[in-house]
Amino acid sequence: MLTNTLYRPVTRIKMSPFRPSWAPMVHRAVAARAQAGERVVKVAHILLNEGQNDLADELEGKLIAGTAAFDEMARQHSKCSSAKKGGELGWLSRGTFFPQFEAAAFAAPLGGLARAITGRGLHLIKVLGERYQSSVQQMPAEELAELLTNPALREDVQLVDVREEWEWQTARISGFQLLPLNSISSWAPNIRSVLDPEKEVVVLCHHGVRSMQVAQFLVQEGFTNVKNVTGGIDSYSRVDPSVPFY
Repeated sequence: MLTNTLYRPVTRIKMSPFRPSWAPMVHRAVAARAQAGERVVKVAHILLNEGQNDLADELEGKLIAGTAAFDEMARQHSKCSSAKKGGELGWLSRGTFFPQFEAAAFAAPLGGLARAITGRGLHLIKVLGERYQSSVQQMPAEELAELLTNPALREDVQLVDVREEWEWQTARISGFQLLPLNSISSWAPNIRSVLDPEKEVVVLCHHGVRSMQVAQFLVQEGFTNVKNVTGGIDSYSRVDPSVPFY
């Protein structure tokens, strides 16, 4: 597949119960390691027919010379529906798009141009941004129980329950705030004022499926230390009998 890709960079371009003095440094180090996760890139493209190499050369020359803007060229020449947005496709993770496109985009530097041929045609790609996205960690119910009973571990941890209101009323764990997945549209736009993206977040649901969806959303929003409770509150009820099954 890589043989169909032409890359052309732009040359101009368990802790003790007390909290020791070094604990904040440890937490910062953990967050830093979480930040150094998967690289994702923000991309835009101009989609041409596969044989339009001359046009691709012309557009690339203008872009490198600075005599044309990528978004305007996309609006004029791209046959993709993203043309109306200046060719912008958003954030790209590995394994989510055409392999040839990904190979070219991830090889290009920030601000650089690349080309790729896919089943849709010839793509002239620009890398608009990059960031390192942490992955969701899994937290067993036993680890959650230890966290909740140890003040040193609990400090600065944000606990989120994404079940529905009726489930919350049926069985809940003290300390968790309710942010139902089924109403995500109401709280997601202000998530950075609801939760601190620099602090640890533990997400819980009934069996661990909905919470994983929310955990992945938080990671995409730049949260650096997100954990999903494996098996959800159902598993936790086996560790803590005071929390009823349902």
